[in-house]
Amino acid sequence: MTGAAAAATVYGAVNLGSNNSNMMLVDAGGGGLSADIPVWVLAMLAVAMLLSFRRGSALSLPSMMGTLSGASKTWLFAGAGILVYAAYAFT
Repeated sequence: MTGAAAAATVYGAVNLGSNNSNMMLVDAGGGGLSADIPVWVLAMLAVAMLLSFRRGSALSLPSMMGTLSGASKTWLFAGAGILVYAAYAFT
């Protein structure tokens, strides 16, 4: 993902930051700013946010479950018993 961000940065610097961007892009085969570049940038941001959220939830979930199971063990056993009974009753 870092490589994609670096490539987008270089591509944007060449296209947007240079007065002679068309002349510089002749060898690369490009001819100006593509219409779907904002879509790709937004998609990269969405993927980065999703990965960050997934990492945060994966690291905090075990400690949160440990605290929850220690505080309300009776309710967890009751809920598990109800689920087992419902599975038995509806089969």
